[in-house]
Amino acid sequence: MGALYLIRKYWPSLPVHASTQMTIHDSAGARFLQKQGVERVILARELSYPEIKAIKQDCQVELEVFVHGALCVAYSGACLFSSLIGGRSGNRGRCAQPCRLTYTLLQDGQELATVATTGEHLLSPKDLCLLPSLPQLIEAGVSSLKIEGRMKSPEYVGTVIKNYREALDRFAESPERFAVEPGALKELESVFNRGLCTGYFTGDLGPDLMSPVRPSNRGRFVGRVKEYDGKRRRVLVSLEEEIREGDGLEIWVKVGGRVGTIVEDLRVGGEKRPVASAGTEARFSLPDRVRPGDRVFLTSSHRLQEEIEQMKRNDYPAAQQPCTLKVQIAPGQPLTLALSALGKTVTVTSPERATEAEKHPLTEETLKKHLTRMGATPFRVAEFTAVIEGRPIMPFSQLNQVRREAVALLEREILSEYHHQPLKIKTTVNGGEETPHAQHRRGDSFLTVYAGTLDILKQALKGEAVQKVIFGGESFVPGFSWNEKSLNEAVSLVRARGVRAVIALPRITRERERKRNEDYLRLCQRLEPDGILIAHLGSLQMVKDFTDLPVYTDHTLPIFNTYALAFLRTANLKGVTLSPELSRKELFALFKQKEFQAPEVELLVFGALELMVSQFCPIGAWVGNQPPRTCPRPCRQNRFSLRDRKGYVFPVMTDEFCRMHLLNSRCLSLYRELGGLKELKLSLRLELRHQSPAVAGQIIALFQEGLAMEVDQRHESALEVILGQGLTRGHFYRGVE
Repeated sequence: MGALYLIRKYWPSLPVHASTQMTIHDSAGARFLQKQGVERVILARELSYPEIKAIKQDCQVELEVFVHGALCVAYSGACLFSSLIGGRSGNRGRCAQPCRLTYTLLQDGQELATVATTGEHLLSPKDLCLLPSLPQLIEAGVSSLKIEGRMKSPEYVGTVIKNYREALDRFAESPERFAVEPGALKELESVFNRGLCTGYFTGDLGPDLMSPVRPSNRGRFVGRVKEYDGKRRRVLVSLEEEIREGDGLEIWVKVGGRVGTIVEDLRVGGEKRPVASAGTEARFSLPDRVRPGDRVFLTSSHRLQEEIEQMKRNDYPAAQQPCTLKVQIAPGQPLTLALSALGKTVTVTSPERATEAEKHPLTEETLKKHLTRMGATPFRVAEFTAVIEGRPIMPFSQLNQVRREAVALLEREILSEYHHQPLKIKTTVNGGEETPHAQHRRGDSFLTVYAGTLDILKQALKGEAVQKVIFGGESFVPGFSWNEKSLNEAVSLVRARGVRAVIALPRITRERERKRNEDYLRLCQRLEPDGILIAHLGSLQMVKDFTDLPVYTDHTLPIFNTYALAFLRTANLKGVTLSPELSRKELFALFKQKEFQAPEVELLVFGALELMVSQFCPIGAWVGNQPPRTCPRPCRQNRFSLRDRKGYVFPVMTDEFCRMHLLNSRCLSLYRELGGLKELKLSLRLELRHQSPAVAGQIIALFQEGLAMEVDQRHESALEVILGQGLTRGHFYRGVE
């Protein structure tokens, strides 16, 4: 957000594309960014075909959609998993992919035996492949297809691009006859895959979305081991797909994991061959022992590698644009060359005049030979015309010089439409001027409580230091929901206590839930709370569309600097919540900036941080064994969690939309820092949605005492006893990459 603010302020003509890190998953979010001058929005990977189509119909901004490559299990831009587990922020492009590690699903603290047979990589998705869905993507109005190619080999990038490019060309030639080429999916599986799937584009896949057995490249199944000769170190494989000399293979052995090799000395029936066809039995060298029945996978195709190398050697001839070349020459006159392509024409004349030839004048064939040599330029001559008068002669060096000048001039002419005038920097972007702490705010620090139920809300109202209560949004407690009755009661209770009431919107507001969310906002307008808490830019646009209520932003709209705050300041903001990824040093430096001005600034000082929100629910997938709409919802009868390889346990919560909210294994607590924080005149938030009313009441009492008097260090130990778990200060001291 800060970068967008700076670009719009200092370089307004610069085209801007909004990353998937902005978590745009509804038409409201796309419309908001369109109004900010964004040309293209990269949508969240969780959207289905009908949702993408509806978003395009509701706004004019270009849409970019992920079509191939690695999937994130969490909504991008709303994930703290890597940040809090490994100190590397996925929201800053430094994700360490902890979701690819092993986890055990626990029910009421006990390991589920039924899950043990499915694999341990319970949060590791398959790879996305929407090649068969290209007609639907085009029909939905998608402008750009995004392929995840970072940290991949040239073989991978070249193969994926080739297959998608060829498929698009076939569709353009004959939409009604479009079909994926039989070998295309095999090629895609050969270069890298964890298993291919359609993601959420065709609907919720449940367990079929995941690759729980293996989080890395599994390759393509090509056959099974028939026998192994330990003395000669040779293996005999019964093939279901062809293999070649130089292919990379991996054999999944029953004992010992995986055995990898490059195919050498390939033989069929004792005869050495470069290729062994499907249906044959092939022998090749293998130093490690395997057993009959072990599966064999192709992980690297020698043929595809050679094709990519050939593409490199050919200087990409397919990318050359056809052009028309016309040359005129006569004795006593300069040679004139006209070159045309893509609606542009340039004309170049030779610096010297042609002379009269005594023996060997220039012919059309000679001119064509020298003037159509385009080599590695962006052009190829599709049409050549020569007008020759008399018997002209000119040095070949002159012909080559004219050709090179014409090519360079035509290239500049074509690219000129895409070039922008040099941008003039009005001022230097820096951290801003320093000013004493909190010069721009009034009042003392106070407590804000985020309540998950009416019972917790009632506990919050007992605290004298509590001046604001947040409620609403998702419901996590069985048998309770934030509906018209409960919201109305909550507003009345808070108002009677003289405390501000803020109603939260759900963290995710899918396009398919649009009517429900709009009705929810109309209800909020009638209840007239003191504000609405929003979690993303789409919610901000919806609040502006349906209410005139003040807006508070949650920490999921991360405020790291004054520029992000300036971006949001124009939206009738009542207050902002700072990012939990800020360190103490960054926090205090931020408050010294003169530009850091907001009516109210909030900081999360206690609570179970949500590591991720995911459309995938491991409970429904591995216990309910059903897609979300037919899942029997065992989460409403039992408590579930994920245990990692180090023994840390992460609570798994589900909301009424069957989205999974993964909580940190330890609650954040900045209780010891209250003495310094209260000098910043902050709203100090206690995130208590996932606590019992009794525990919530004790936590509020401890923080209220710490805010009113000097902090008693023993109270933090009391918090650990109350919660039955350890505490963390998050990034407050260690920071994050």
